[in-house]
Amino acid sequence: MQGGMEHSAVRLRLAFIDPGLRKAPFFLELRNWLPPGIESLYWSRRAIVRRYMRCAGVAMHPRRGGAAVACPDIDDSELRRAIGPKELALRPAKALRKARGLLAELAAFIDGERVSAIVLWNGSNLRGALASYLARQRRIPVIYAEHGYLPGTTQLDLEGVNDGSSVSRQAHAGTAQAPFDATLDALLDEDIARFKSGAKMRDLNPLPPPDLRRDRLARLASRVGFWLERRALPYVNKLSVPTTPVGKLPVRYVLLPFQVRSDSQLVLHSPLYGDDLEAVVRELDTALARVDPDLRLVAKFHPYELPQVQLGYRDLPKRYPRVSFVSDVPMSALLKDASAVVTINSTAGFEALLHDKPVLALGRNFYTVPGIVECLRARDELDDALRRTLTVAPDTERRRAFLRFVRARLLVSGGYHDYSRASLASVAARMGDLLAVTAASSADLSRAGQAELAAKAA
Repeated sequence: MQGGMEHSAVRLRLAFIDPGLRKAPFFLELRNWLPPGIESLYWSRRAIVRRYMRCAGVAMHPRRGGAAVACPDIDDSELRRAIGPKELALRPAKALRKARGLLAELAAFIDGERVSAIVLWNGSNLRGALASYLARQRRIPVIYAEHGYLPGTTQLDLEGVNDGSSVSRQAHAGTAQAPFDATLDALLDEDIARFKSGAKMRDLNPLPPPDLRRDRLARLASRVGFWLERRALPYVNKLSVPTTPVGKLPVRYVLLPFQVRSDSQLVLHSPLYGDDLEAVVRELDTALARVDPDLRLVAKFHPYELPQVQLGYRDLPKRYPRVSFVSDVPMSALLKDASAVVTINSTAGFEALLHDKPVLALGRNFYTVPGIVECLRARDELDDALRRTLTVAPDTERRRAFLRFVRARLLVSGGYHDYSRASLASVAARMGDLLAVTAASSADLSRAGQAELAAKAA
């Protein structure tokens, strides 16, 4: 086990807040791999996750039968800020109804257990947003985690995920560039080759250690949840909408990957189109007819969209006969033959960089930076942006330097999809390094504050 934090008599208390069903076993096992001096705590109200916690023998938070926690004295305006934009956009009434009680429970946990750092998956759902709000108030560092953009990787960052990550800030400042490094470039080439081969981004059927598999109900719930989401849902969605057979796809096409409409990527980072994917199809189809009439649009449905949303797309092939709609064609195969990729801000846009494809971004993400991809500024500029995307060759050297930076700074090998020693050690070490950075920053601020006080006293 390795990490960037030295052993200390003062233990850092790291709290994993509301891990998901399939992520919980990995985060529970991670406690055995974190650097010395880091003590892991877990908070979840999910019954199945608490069963995993019981298997691991860790303390259960929030504690059952504990004293009632008083709701915080916070006005409605501040409560809305704590809830965050995603939940207010998707479930405003439910979020406002639950937020005060959850905020009180989380505050009691963080203060009562003397939590000194937090881990959140994504951080935009209700419990994550409230925990992040409390952390900001208490100046507690947060490690944000999310699916990685290369096979077998996870995002880990102290500022956020996707467009909210530190890499996004640095990319827009022009500093997210890394020079050639033999080791890093070899790793990146291996990742790119793995992706182009059609390898899964994640092994979605991981096997936790034996002590975390003792609870049969938890195992069953995990298996059923996996089957419903990753097997049954794509199959149902494939049958919901007529699609174009692979053999009848156009020779020249622009690829548009659909995204899950309730995902934070569309809710938070799509200012031009929101989650109106039909509007994107309509305007892109019309623009292509003007810019290059022989170039057609291929739209790929997202396999994990909600069935009721997917059913709403069933008339799209009739309304847009020039567009080819596909469902179960692998993304790597579609990217290989595409002339360009248009995306709001999906993972597929980043994956297109791995294929050296021109990309037009309609929304925001850490890679939607001029010079890396073409970025749409206003909907009435779509024709010009599309024309530039199709005629101006990408800057391959700048892209490569950007990919190196992302691989080294945002992505870490491993994650909840992989319980190997290498995966656990890699994720634990990166968390230790991030926490060491925050500890050093806090020490610098403390010394600066003491110096300022001394100067005033003098």
